[in-house]
Amino acid sequence: MTRNDGPSRRRFLQTTGALGAAAIAGGAEGVSAEEMQAYGDGSRPAPPEADVETILSNMSVEEKIGQMIQANVSTVDADQVESLFTDYHVGSLLTGSAYPPSRDPVELAKGINGLQEYAIGEGNGVPFVYGLDTVHGNVTVDGSTAFPHHIAMGATRDPDLMETAAKHTGDSAAAVGAHWGFAPTSGIARDPRWGRFYETLSEDPHLAGELGAAAVRGLQDGASEHSGVAASVKHFAAYSQPQNGNDRSPARIPVRDLVENHLVPHHMGIKAEPLTVMINSGSVNGIPAHASSWLLTDVLRDRMGFEGLAVSDWNDFYRMVEMHDYAPDLKTAVKEGVNAGVDMAMLSDMEHVDGFYTALLDLVKAGDVPKSRIDEAAERVLRLKAKLGLFADPYADPTKAPDVVGGARDAAREAVHESLTLLKNEGGALPLADTDHIVLAGPNVDNVRTQCGGWTVGWQGLHEDDAKPWATTIADGMTSHTAGRVTVHETGYTYNRLSDDEWSLSAETREAIVRDAERADRVVLVLGEGPYAEGYGNTDELALPDAQRELVDAVADLDTTVVGVLVAGRPRGTSETLAKLDAFVMAYYPGSAGGAVADVLYGDADPGGRLAFRWPDGVGQVPNYYNQYHPAKDNADALFDFGAGESYTDFSFSNLSVSPSSIANAAKTGTATASVTVTNTGDRTGTALAEAFYTEAYGSVQYPRRKRLGSEKIELAPGRSKRVTVEFPLAALAVVPPVAYRNRRVMLPWEVLVVAFLPVLGHVLATWWLTTAVATYLSVAALALVLVVELDVFTTVRMTDGVAAFVVVVTTMAVAGLWAVVQWLSDRSLGTTLVYVSRPVTPAVDTASLHALMWDFVAATACGVVGAALFVLYFQRRVRADERFAAEVAR
Repeated sequence: MTRNDGPSRRRFLQTTGALGAAAIAGGAEGVSAEEMQAYGDGSRPAPPEADVETILSNMSVEEKIGQMIQANVSTVDADQVESLFTDYHVGSLLTGSAYPPSRDPVELAKGINGLQEYAIGEGNGVPFVYGLDTVHGNVTVDGSTAFPHHIAMGATRDPDLMETAAKHTGDSAAAVGAHWGFAPTSGIARDPRWGRFYETLSEDPHLAGELGAAAVRGLQDGASEHSGVAASVKHFAAYSQPQNGNDRSPARIPVRDLVENHLVPHHMGIKAEPLTVMINSGSVNGIPAHASSWLLTDVLRDRMGFEGLAVSDWNDFYRMVEMHDYAPDLKTAVKEGVNAGVDMAMLSDMEHVDGFYTALLDLVKAGDVPKSRIDEAAERVLRLKAKLGLFADPYADPTKAPDVVGGARDAAREAVHESLTLLKNEGGALPLADTDHIVLAGPNVDNVRTQCGGWTVGWQGLHEDDAKPWATTIADGMTSHTAGRVTVHETGYTYNRLSDDEWSLSAETREAIVRDAERADRVVLVLGEGPYAEGYGNTDELALPDAQRELVDAVADLDTTVVGVLVAGRPRGTSETLAKLDAFVMAYYPGSAGGAVADVLYGDADPGGRLAFRWPDGVGQVPNYYNQYHPAKDNADALFDFGAGESYTDFSFSNLSVSPSSIANAAKTGTATASVTVTNTGDRTGTALAEAFYTEAYGSVQYPRRKRLGSEKIELAPGRSKRVTVEFPLAALAVVPPVAYRNRRVMLPWEVLVVAFLPVLGHVLATWWLTTAVATYLSVAALALVLVVELDVFTTVRMTDGVAAFVVVVTTMAVAGLWAVVQWLSDRSLGTTLVYVSRPVTPAVDTASLHALMWDFVAATACGVVGAALFVLYFQRRVRADERFAAEVAR
């Protein structure tokens, strides 16, 4: 590879106006103080002004390709990564695995600033955009705040809280030098076997969309002068329902299901205007998402109107070759992906960077990827940087990092209170009393690693003896409530970073727990999972590990009340085990504020969570989601239904009403409301969730058992009532019509046949009073049939209304012209007479015969164009069902 094929930084800065006259006159290769912005000591080079068109026009093809590369870095030492900027001109950096080069927030900010200085000073002058994994906070540095994982945030039903958490996440990421956060995950939670189940927000598409949109707003708006980071709605689309439950395995999803469910939360997120979208690593119905122009262009761009940057996931161009067996080599994969609509490749190391860069450069030189496509992608990268303000100030202020990264602690505790889901509470087992003697036992009682889960200062969770977020554990919270009355027993747990964790219960520990439990008022068992991420979290078992079931059995037959608390990223535990518990609480991965679990157990806060998914009784009931078609399994076939969750008090719901009561024109009405009166009939303040659902029977297609329309969450004191209103869009009631999906601008073969014969009709109308040889009509009919075969290509070409009309008109003109010529030649060869203006035309070539030819052509063309116009009107009417399809996506 030729080193530094692009223009020199000096020439680049001159052409973009960033290099001043004094520096040019002096012959200095550096930038004078007058051309530098005052960052700290004023010695840092300034990027070019944010004139994207000018910057793009002065870039070489090599530099534009470089802008399409996002390279992983594990160091901030510029000497070790200099070729990324000098040879490959990379437009973006990331630190994958939530484990940046430095876990000290100040040092990380300084290090990224140093790399930025090098990129601007020694590269082509354009700053890079730096991305971090922000799955449940900017949990990449020491002392950061880990919020509950997304599946817990779905239980809160609280978009405002989601936005608050995201605002802090954006500010924290910006404070350590990042510009881009890879969140939110907008897939729907349908298969708990999948190792990324906890990263999703809900199995309900609208709930996932509401919360995802809130996360987009929060990440990008920020809560302070740090102004947040770019959000990335991911993973577009249908990543979350692999056919066999394994991460990145194929998804086979009917189009109606894809449109009514999987695409909805993505589009709701996109309407919040995220700056980026990350692509699904898997394949959908036989096509890797990265190679699907239907997903990336037709749906994402044309229908959803996304205008930002589309980035691949980790090494996914290579996965098209090595995993999906879709492309024979990297060059083919790159051609398919870039042409389909991927703007930037996320790459793990220098070898992968070089492979992608070389392949794409070769493809451009060979004409297999148009230069216009490279310009389009590079421009999107530059516009992202401009919107993030990187051309104005690409540097972070390290001094602010310590005050930001560990903030929003009240919001973290509130998120635990609002997400904690009480699923069983027999005999008043909860809340606990401060005077109770408690035995607190299990593997997750005092473990920051397990309560934070994956993507926490490490891909698979906390590393050994490394940085960690601030945290209070469940044991911390319990002991602070009743000092001296909580006995803690930790059972065996071994964290294995890239293999299954190990759980154990020694005989000695078992005996100690039983002995203390016999004298206690309550036993609280903290059970569940350890951290995991992606494929390492795949499982074919939803029952609790053997050692944990043994622990439950050990205390189940005692007279002591037993409370189970599950710390996990998915529904773990079956009816066999949960039946032995008097109370059961789903705590999810609570994050930093694990101690807040105790607030709920002791009744200082009401359990505010309601399940955002259906809880199957083992893998034999998977898939099992609430909005299935009939005949769906009864609720008894799941341990807990979608929306399950109790309060410490009781509520009644009355006087349901819907407004308007009837709708004449849904398009004009737009929205409707459902109202209900909620009354706290218990003796303590509690949190009620009013959640509206809709169902329908006897339609043109099957309708889901229920569809969630929206919800309102309120806190009520004893004896108080409140009228709650849920507003919802009428589009949420729509279904995809019972027609096979097709691109909504495609002509069918029989329609092309009609078009081809329009000139025949035109000629007949023009010469209806004339005598014409039958052989002529037969020849034209044959010609039209041949043309139909040739025009069959139209059935695979996407056309707008205007293009469709143009194609129809050109087709009719072509056939009309050929018809006229054939007619004329036939008249001459057969010796027939064509009467024109009461004068015979002989086979000889004369002016009259040419005039007749022109008349034939004009008349046939005119009639054909009129017919074509009528046909286009029909064509638009025919696609009305597909317009309903698009409206369903748009909701």
